[in-house]
Amino acid sequence: MRTLLLLLSGVVFVGSAQAAEPPLERHSLGSWEADIGYSGVVRDGNTLHISGVPCRGKDMQEAVQQCYGKLNEILKRFDADSSQVVKETVFTTDMDALIKAIPDRKTFFADATYPAATWVQIERLFNAQDMLEVEWTVRL
Repeated sequence: MRTLLLLLSGVVFVGSAQAAEPPLERHSLGSWEADIGYSGVVRDGNTLHISGVPCRGKDMQEAVQQCYGKLNEILKRFDADSSQVVKETVFTTDMDALIKAIPDRKTFFADATYPAATWVQIERLFNAQDMLEVEWTVRL
């Protein structure tokens, strides 16, 4: 009886073995990331986690153009496009100006394929001159 139980538990153990998860891939967007201590992009299987991309400009429209242009360049590195953006978090120092720049932001999402989004007004960003910072989660 004891042998039978050991054999049965061995079958269960072998049957429950799982394939190893692929390792996380960390991608740098600039040398400042190592200075601060973060990765610009982390790929977890078919998901990209893009750290906040900070932007500034003469006005919010210019900052929006800059941020979303940079984000789209990052997507191209992974053969992706804005239709694959699942979640967006936006931090801004001026929500009223960002609301006025909504039409500019919307041009970066083809066919109105918008992500889930959260927009937050804050007092300042890491660099005091930045007006906007946008982070994305992307499904590849």
